[in-house]
Amino acid sequence: MKRMMLLAVLLLPLAALAGPKYSLLVDKGAFTISVLDDAGQAIKTFPVATGENAGRKRKAGDAKTPEGTFTVTWVQNTRGVLYDYHDGHGLVEAYGPWFIHLETGFKAIGIHGTCPHRDNRIGTRDSKGCIRLHNADLLEILPYVEKGTKVIIIPGPEDKLVDRDL
Repeated sequence: MKRMMLLAVLLLPLAALAGPKYSLLVDKGAFTISVLDDAGQAIKTFPVATGENAGRKRKAGDAKTPEGTFTVTWVQNTRGVLYDYHDGHGLVEAYGPWFIHLETGFKAIGIHGTCPHRDNRIGTRDSKGCIRLHNADLLEILPYVEKGTKVIIIPGPEDKLVDRDL
C-alpha cells in the first residue's frame, strides 16, 4: 500500500507537466469555436461573434480579432461587470457570466458571453475584438478551459483578403 502511494505521489508531478488536455479553435470565417481533444479532434462546436472589422488585430481599438496561437491566462467571473455599448440600452452585463482572458499582447482580449439584447448577433462581426458566444455555450466550454489552455484563432477568407493588402 505504501509503495502504491509513493508511486502515485511521484507520478502526480508528471501529470501536472502534461498541461491542459483540451484546446480551443476559433475559425473567424466560419464564426465558430471548437473544443479540441488531445488528438486535435473537435468534440464540441459553437457559433461566435468576432471583431467588427475583418483582418488581423494590429493595434488597440481597431475592432479586429487577433489571429495566432494564444494561451488562457485566467478565467474571470464577470457577473455584475457592466458596460455601455452606447446603443440606448445603458449599462448591461455585456460579458455574460465569465471572461476567459487570453495572452495576445493586447489588453482585455478574450472569450466571453454576451448580454441578451446582443445575443442575436452571434455568428456575425460584432465585437470590439473579443470572441463572444451565447452564455449557455460559454458555460459548456468552461469545464474544458484552465490556465494554460491553448487557443488557436485562424483567419477566414475575408480576413486574408484584408491582410493581403497590407
